[in-house]
Amino acid sequence: MAQAVVDVLELAAEQQGLLTTHQAQRRGISRLALSRLAGQGIIERVSHGVYATLEGATGPHIELIAAWLSLEPERFAHERLGAGPEGFTVTHRSAAELMGLGQMVPDKLEFVSTRRKRTGLQQVRLRRRSIGNDDIAIIAGLPCTTVERTIADLVESREDLSLVSDVVADAEPGSIDFEKLSDLLEPLARRNGRESGSDLLRLLISGSRREAELLEAARLTSLSADRDSSRITAAGPK
Repeated sequence: MAQAVVDVLELAAEQQGLLTTHQAQRRGISRLALSRLAGQGIIERVSHGVYATLEGATGPHIELIAAWLSLEPERFAHERLGAGPEGFTVTHRSAAELMGLGQMVPDKLEFVSTRRKRTGLQQVRLRRRSIGNDDIAIIAGLPCTTVERTIADLVESREDLSLVSDVVADAEPGSIDFEKLSDLLEPLARRNGRESGSDLLRLLISGSRREAELLEAARLTSLSADRDSSRITAAGPK
């Protein structure tokens, strides 16, 4: 049992304090051993087939990490981080929250992939769509859509634009590729009452608490004309 404790703690340490039953079995740790360790308070069950150490159980984003591990429970985290679009990437509100941007509260733990998968986890929402390698970054040990992709996804999902504006404002200007963001917003512009992706980006920037800083960083000072008419005063276009 002493060796099982060492093996479990080593495995969990590689994955922010969490491990799955299937992963443990790959390391030669039986389900019975896991059950006994849980009974001794060394680990605790945090979701179906997922355990956490005492440190892991109190760590940030534990529900999101546990859900991500559950989607491919037999694979170790390090085997999945380079999976790219075919893997499962944190997206939409969950991505914004993971990056600490805005005030949106996820109603589900959201992941996106280019492949289809069903899950019995009620708290998880899986989205299937085209996504590129350049749309994915590693944030807090998890694959997550980039700031630009996240903002565009939120707009596409018809989120309240004033809340999306908060996401933009919370991002460090140097962390945003404004040209790429404008391109991603281009196909969403007209349905939001704008002529172009750049115009829609101005709408998201205008009226935010960091408007001047963001406009300067984006080199979008030419977009500042008539910005008063672009103020977000409600939920945004329907």
